[in-house]
Amino acid sequence: MGFLLLSLLFSIVGSISVKQSAGFQKIIPGVTSFIFFGMCIYYLTIAVETVEIGIAYAIWSGASIAGTTLAGILLFNEKASKRKFLSIALIVVGVVIL
Repeated sequence: MGFLLLSLLFSIVGSISVKQSAGFQKIIPGVTSFIFFGMCIYYLTIAVETVEIGIAYAIWSGASIAGTTLAGILLFNEKASKRKFLSIALIVVGVVIL
């Protein structure tokens, strides 16, 4: 489960780097986004050796969406709405039920 959490962390940081790259016009954030997503896939690959792939992918994708949405709100002043928070809650409930 630790490798899955590392993968999730790298996914969120990779998404933040993509945003900071300004459409890959800024070189350093653009390059770091590839590095972070590469690490994300590496750790996800290790995680699925011990966690069922359906469970691992559901946790990873749902938590990545939720974490990236929260990062956008906190770091980039993206609009926070009841709909976004309800959607995040539904993702969490769906992952827990699975």
